[in-house]
Amino acid sequence: MDHAVEEHFPQLKDPRRVIRSLTDSGVNAFLLRRGLARFAADEFIGRCGFVYRISSASGLRPQSKRVEQAKVSSVEEAVKLGADAVAVNIFVGSEREVQDLTTFGEISDSCDEWGIPLLAETMPIGGKEAVPFDGPYSAQDVSMAARVGAEEGADIIKTYYTGSVDSFQQVVQNCPVPLIIAGGPKTKTTLDVLRMVKSAMDAGAAGVAMGRKIWGAEDPAKLVQALRKIIRDKASVEDASASLS
Repeated sequence: MDHAVEEHFPQLKDPRRVIRSLTDSGVNAFLLRRGLARFAADEFIGRCGFVYRISSASGLRPQSKRVEQAKVSSVEEAVKLGADAVAVNIFVGSEREVQDLTTFGEISDSCDEWGIPLLAETMPIGGKEAVPFDGPYSAQDVSMAARVGAEEGADIIKTYYTGSVDSFQQVVQNCPVPLIIAGGPKTKTTLDVLRMVKSAMDAGAAGVAMGRKIWGAEDPAKLVQALRKIIRDKASVEDASASLS
């Protein structure tokens, strides 16, 4: 639920109703910035987890510059707010890598000090003209990015899905901590979302961390119910899609 600083989304103007419906549908946690977490706290606190994002870049910057993520809060603040985990984004291979890895290491140390899990969104990026959010990226690129996060102390890695069971298995096998997949590029249909998640789970993913694919869906609550069947019950796409009707 942290996309509103990047682009204008009608669903996020006042997302409390969506958050309430997703809480009722059984999501594990919401990934939020502190302002929205405070605004919508009554809808989810005590009923599901809160992952606190402490990195940010605004949509007013050129897309190619959004690899420059600012550290806007601290692990100590996450503890004060009652967060269950801290989330930070780092684009591996960018021209800022030395600075970003230094900051990431400091955050990882602080998470250890405070005893709070670290969710690292480690995404591959390379070259001056590369746009980080489009891909596709090779299994080798994603594997390296995930391994960097794991080696520097992340408890969970969120990264791109590489497009096939075989290629993503390479990423999973090279990462010693659980992997969850990001929503990734736009899909044409809700069934495409289910197929992607089913493939990722078959490859060994531990779950998903999705934003606009869920709250941008025609019925977000029903989509969560379908995803739960695939992730938790190991259901087929056909069986899970029954939740959409």
